[in-house]
This record gives sequence, C-alpha cells and structure tokens, in this order.
Amino acid sequence: MRPRPSSAIGVLLLLACCLSVHAGAPASPALRFAPLPLENREAMLRQFLPLADHLQRKLGQPVELVFHDRYDALLDAFTRGQIDLALLGPLPYVRLRERHAHAVPLAHFVEADGQPTYRCALVDFAGDGIAPAALRGRELALTQPLSTCGPLAADVLLRRYAGFGLDQVRVRHFATHDAAALAVVAGEHPAGTLKESIARKFATLGLRVRALSEPFPAFALVANAATLSPARRQALSRALLLATAEERAAWGHDWRHGLRPARDADYAAVRRLAMPGPLPAAHAP
Repeated sequence: MRPRPSSAIGVLLLLACCLSVHAGAPASPALRFAPLPLENREAMLRQFLPLADHLQRKLGQPVELVFHDRYDALLDAFTRGQIDLALLGPLPYVRLRERHAHAVPLAHFVEADGQPTYRCALVDFAGDGIAPAALRGRELALTQPLSTCGPLAADVLLRRYAGFGLDQVRVRHFATHDAAALAVVAGEHPAGTLKESIARKFATLGLRVRALSEPFPAFALVANAATLSPARRQALSRALLLATAEERAAWGHDWRHGLRPARDADYAAVRRLAMPGPLPAAHAP
C-alpha cells in the first residue's frame, strides 16, 4: 500500500472565515445554504465562504453554511424545510425532486471550460497499468451512492470501457470525492470514479484519468420554494446570474467561472439513466 498523503487542518483560518460570513450580519433570519460534501470540510469552507459572503451582501440577509456529511441527510433536511438553498449535482437533484416538488433549480455553475456541464472520471494510479477490463471482481473506490459520479457513472463507464457493469465488481463508498481519489492514490483500491475536475487536482500525486463519461448538467444551486418566496428566489437568481467576473474572482476556484439559468428540463437525460427509486443508504469508510 502506498503512503497516504496527509493534510493539515487550518483551525485559525476556519475560525477567521466563519467570522467573516456572520460579522455585521443584519438581524433577520439566515438563509441556510448547504453544499454537497464534495471535498473535506476545510476545502468546502474555502470554496463557499466567499460565495456566502456575496449572497449576504446582495440579499441584505445573513447566510449560514450548513454541512451534512451524507447526501441523503442533506436531501432529508431540505425536504423537512431545514435548508433554503443547496448546491446539488444532477442525480441528487433528480432524487430530491422525486420526493419534494418544491425543489427549484436556479442556476448552473459553469465549469472552467465555459460549459454548463461536467464529466465523471474513471481513475487509477499511473504506475499500476490496470486495464478497465481487468477490474472485474476488484473493489472500486466510489463516491456516495447518491453521487452522480458514484454507482450511476461507474456503471456507465464500466459497461462502455470494460465490457461489464457494476454488478461485476465490489465497491466501497467514500464520503467525498477527494477521499475516493486518495484511496486510489494510496493503493487501497485499483480504480475509482469521481468528478473530473477533482480528479485532475490529484494528477501530481499519480492519479490518472482512464475514461470519461458523457457530459452531465453542471452543479446547480437549488432553492426550496417551501421556505423561500418567489421574490426571494428571484433576488437569489439575480445575485447569482448578474455577478460580475470581478465579484466571482473571490469565489472558490471551481465555482468562479460564471453561471447560467437552470431548468428542471435540463435533467431529462439523467432521469433516463436513473429510474426513480428509494433513496439508498450512504456508507462512508
């Protein structure tokens, strides 16, 4: 097993960032914003605190970042009215909309290539030289069951590039995309699937992209119409879609490239891949 890379937690940085969101906030109910757990908590704070600060200034309302380690817990909280705004990938949105008609997509984040779409990657370690067809019976590192780049994309990629489906391998679910990437880098698993942009960040550690899925709708900010009025949702849309390049420059590096309007119809292809069903249990190592 290869040595696992380590990461330090910047406690003082986190405290300073948290204070920056709430300092001087007006005395009105906070907008509760929950991003999906794509990376570790420190990375998520770095990515989304500047966006939360932007929304707070534009709306004149405090913004509270709410973190859930499991996708299904986030969707449950949204359905119960405990979340006003969520960052969701396509499969989590589709599953949420099946059970909560008040989920309204506002805007897609544009990727670094300028497109309102992203791809999932089948990854391995560059020095291992394992062909996709040789993964039969092996244990793959996947993101959470509700992640678009988890079982859904893994099955599509295996069928296309290995000649068999997910039922021919064993899987281990990780709480975040970066955790799945590190498990492959460390040699704990021969391959895995995760968001392409996150996979590329680990290239210097030896993570290699072996295959890519077709484009999926980019991550979207989804409003809860059960807790936010039409006027509030419209104000949110304006704050997001009219943000200038200068304003976005302070946002997280994955989320500063612009936004485009989102519609429920954008998810038709995802719905065809993911037939409606009960929410699976999410398991983390």
